[in-house]
Amino acid sequence: MFDEKQVKEWLVKHDAEKRCHEGFWENLESYRTDYPEEYEEYFPNFDKSKVHVEVKSIRISYMNYPDLSYNHVRVYMPIQYEGEKIGYYELWLDFDGEVADDYFVID
Repeated sequence: MFDEKQVKEWLVKHDAEKRCHEGFWENLESYRTDYPEEYEEYFPNFDKSKVHVEVKSIRISYMNYPDLSYNHVRVYMPIQYEGEKIGYYELWLDFDGEVADDYFVID
């Protein structure tokens, strides 16, 4: 149904991977300022070099069945700190490449 070449071209055209990384770092900073105690629990003695995030999957979702009127490309990155997975960040882009939503989740 979807040609992987077209999906890759769309991701490059809309800078999806870069924007996902930028969104993660923005959310991490908001988490630090909004929830400092919880932040310290998950990121003790924070060291940026101990954070590992990389895109692991791309999902194309058609939601609001049967109308299928809520559709996105979802860019998913697990969050690792000091080698342990502690959550994930997921950026939702609409099919025009605009940010529709994002999720910063600490497990």
